[in-house]
Amino acid sequence: MPPPDDRLRARLAAAQDLATAPDRDALLVTSPIHLRYLFGLDVSAGAALVLAGRTLAVADQRYVDVFRDAGTRLGVDVVPVARGDAYETAIAAAAADAGVRRMGIEADHLTVARRHALSEALRASGAGVCVDTTGLLAGKRVVKDAWELGVLREAGRRLAEVAACILPKVSDGPTERQLAWEIDQALRNAGFDKPAFETIVASGPNAARPHHRPTTRQVEQGDLVVVDFGGLLDGYAVDMTRTVVGRGVPAERRRWVRAVAAAQEAAIAAAAPGTLPSSVDDAARSALAAEGLADYFVHGTGHGLGLEVHERPWIAPRGDADGPLLAGMVFTVEPGVYLPPLGGVRIEDDVVVTPSGVERLTGLPPTNEIQ
Repeated sequence: MPPPDDRLRARLAAAQDLATAPDRDALLVTSPIHLRYLFGLDVSAGAALVLAGRTLAVADQRYVDVFRDAGTRLGVDVVPVARGDAYETAIAAAAADAGVRRMGIEADHLTVARRHALSEALRASGAGVCVDTTGLLAGKRVVKDAWELGVLREAGRRLAEVAACILPKVSDGPTERQLAWEIDQALRNAGFDKPAFETIVASGPNAARPHHRPTTRQVEQGDLVVVDFGGLLDGYAVDMTRTVVGRGVPAERRRWVRAVAAAQEAAIAAAAPGTLPSSVDDAARSALAAEGLADYFVHGTGHGLGLEVHERPWIAPRGDADGPLLAGMVFTVEPGVYLPPLGGVRIEDDVVVTPSGVERLTGLPPTNEIQ
């Protein structure tokens, strides 16, 4: 389900406010994620030329009717790409007609070749040059509105239900691939659009690899099993990790699990409006340092969630570029330790920043122990 039209119109108005500045008089939006953000459309191609007070959607024959339907509701005109023409030609012609002289582009979403083609088309049409405006719209997405938070809360609830049904199956001794397949099926059965990323099931020594791809290895007695999975609901991503403690796991590895669970709690306790992301990250690292495990924590403590499964804010040592946390930000808290060839642990939940702290969007105990 797309966002309500009033929310989309508000997003378009906010983008139009960003369109003009001393270095530009228009914004070109080419990222499919940002097209979804502005129009509520899941498309693989298209563009939006955002001007002060109005927006033009540029679409080829595959999507022109879809954009026209949205444009009718949202007050957006559609510029069709003529059959046989390139997007760059249509964009440059629309920009010239609108009197654009300096166009802001999402340089991080354009290949070098496409940026060169766009620059050449703009020069040929007399529409001007490109300037990099990477991050402008992404910055608008960092704080979620009430509709987005409703979707993410529901997605978190469903993800926890999937976990409660699936994680006990580890005791059956499946292969990593079998369990990953069952998780993906459960996500769809729970109403998710699709998995948010390739499900991770990492057992025994494979648990020491943070982004392990499932194999035919069968879960064995004494294994720690890291299970990392997520789903997209109405286009919004949620993400969760649990470490299943199998029968016969040695006491030292159980200590790792307790230490990671404590590190997660410390990070969640540190998160609040006005707190720097690096301080949340430091809380997790300090807790692991107290257990002699900080050197085995090899990634950031968390990442933002929304239309992308990895987006701002970044809960990491160098994650303060966007400033302190704000109410409405949604992110993961996922400390971990990895000690090859013995195994590893990661525990992850999603939280939203509230006026007084954070609210968990995913639930369940931090680990699953097989009795």
